Amino acid sequence: MSHSKFKFKSVGKRYDKTEGNLARQSKIRPLGIKTPLRDTGTDDIFDMHTDIREQAKDNLKNLLLTNHGERLVQHNFGANLKSILYDYAEDDAFKSTVSKFIKNAVEAHLPALYIQDIETVILRDEEKRHVSQSGFAKKMKLRVVFGIPQLQMTGLFVEVEMFIGG
Repeated sequence: MSHSKFKFKSVGKRYDKTEGNLARQSKIRPLGIKTPLRDTGTDDIFDMHTDIREQAKDNLKNLLLTNHGERLVQHNFGANLKSILYDYAEDDAFKSTVSKFIKNAVEAHLPALYIQDIETVILRDEEKRHVSQSGFAKKMKLRVVFGIPQLQMTGLFVEVEMFIGG
């Protein structure tokens, strides 16, 4: 009885573990869509984030600028800050209400983030003239400093500007 031997030299391609690992590490994977939406002119439909810090900043900025009822299917999504912009009074109660709205929205929709500090700055009349000549509304500059504890990242921040009434 003779046993035949099979040779697989010409079948397939030899996989080198080190080459595969290097190829996998060097390929940058997209994490999410950058906003505002823009065309990249490449194979991707939209411009994408590849850095977790920038994706977290974009997500938080979208949460701050979204109000209840603006997101389809998720009508409670957002910090809902526009609902209190006309309640502005030059006291700490307004700033604490803004902080409460932001903290509640982050807890509900971005629980991986930890809010470290929330700063609200109301641009005064002389500053407003330099910024914008139109309208009577004042501008509120909002700066949210946050971290991502699971990734040991701190000191990240997002700034947005909103018009307040009054």
